[in-house]
Amino acid sequence: MSGRGFRPADPATTAHRAYRLLAAGRPAAAEPVAADPAGTDPVAAVASGLDVSEDQARAGLEWLGERRLLAADDGVVALPEQAVLDVLAQASGGFGRMAEEVERWRTAVSDLADLVSGAPAGFESERVDVLRFTDRTELRRWLDDRALLNRRDAVAMHPALAPNDVLRESLKVDLELLRRGVGFRMLVSRTAARRPGAAAYLSALERDGGQVRVADAIPLRMLVLDGSVVVTPGSDAEPPCDVVIRSDVVGRCLLAAFDHLWVAAEKYATFVGAGGDRAEELTAVHVRLLRALATGAKDEAIARQLGCSERTLRRLVAQTLEALGVRSRFAAGAKAAQLGLLD
Repeated sequence: MSGRGFRPADPATTAHRAYRLLAAGRPAAAEPVAADPAGTDPVAAVASGLDVSEDQARAGLEWLGERRLLAADDGVVALPEQAVLDVLAQASGGFGRMAEEVERWRTAVSDLADLVSGAPAGFESERVDVLRFTDRTELRRWLDDRALLNRRDAVAMHPALAPNDVLRESLKVDLELLRRGVGFRMLVSRTAARRPGAAAYLSALERDGGQVRVADAIPLRMLVLDGSVVVTPGSDAEPPCDVVIRSDVVGRCLLAAFDHLWVAAEKYATFVGAGGDRAEELTAVHVRLLRALATGAKDEAIARQLGCSERTLRRLVAQTLEALGVRSRFAAGAKAAQLGLLD
């Protein structure tokens, strides 16, 4: 059976046989040798010599040519050592061109990145540093240290005030700021100003030079130090945390919002003079009442617990609802929980 009808598994097999055929009888010198000095077509010579089809012979010769073992036009066979040098030389040139192309693309991407990340013409960008505190104790320690370095006015907004023991510790730092001549303005909600213990803290601030005003509603808890350090609760953060933002731009924006609320707020002295922290302030008895109501106990049991009559209990409930600004016991419980009075 003729070998011309058989196709090897891949061109490399034919190429290896063709190379041995063409290189047969070549001298030991490193000079290339013509595969067919008589000028016979190399494809025909290999097909005839190996008993394969011309397509198979052509594929084998192309394989040799790609590896610089055979000249594509005249069938000159090269030594493997020379072919290695030729391939490396070509690869080196290709790598050089590839490196140049990669560098051009890298530069193009860098230019585009500058346009994408940069601010629009006429605007400037600013670096914003954000710190997250999941531990309130660590935050207070950081704030105490930072506040003592404060040189410009400090402002604060509080929808609800911290527990009394925390207020007593905070007051020490706040009064130290005032003694050093740093201005301190605070906005609190009416509900927070009526809370037991609030009057002692707020009055001490005013007595030592701080300014306190009262508003019907405060949008968020916020502290701004030196006009650029903002402390506020993390929004929907998990785990819950407080966020410290260091930015001149953010500080200026929040100070502008604070000033807008400050102008419309009532001075604390006026609030006190109108009986705001006396007739309407929640006393310890009111807080005990709220905690008893939260347990679901009946009025008779709560009255015994407080040591009063049911008639007096009903009066205390009415005072509590008025102080919290709500109309039902259920709403009073929700408000008390929000203010931390049930802890």
